[in-house]
Amino acid sequence: MLPLDQGLSVSFSHVVYSDIAPFVGLDHTRRMKDIETFELHRSRIPTALFKSIAQDMDMMMMQYGPPLEHEHEEATSRFLSPVRIIPSLRC
Repeated sequence: MLPLDQGLSVSFSHVVYSDIAPFVGLDHTRRMKDIETFELHRSRIPTALFKSIAQDMDMMMMQYGPPLEHEHEEATSRFLSPVRIIPSLRC
């Protein structure tokens, strides 16, 4: 793991996973397969909202493919867009 005060040697707009992975203790060559799982005991969002987000994520998966196949952060950002929608603004 790199020291946090060392910083990145690339511009934020051009950063890629291989630049960030060492800062969070991951090996970029393992393509996120070294991320540990954790138990989530309780969700704090209503079940209906969770189901709606999961359905939206399924649609995004069909359109953009799984995150490991995204070639740039724009695809990942669009893929994750259903999670960022403010519930009160959902149609």
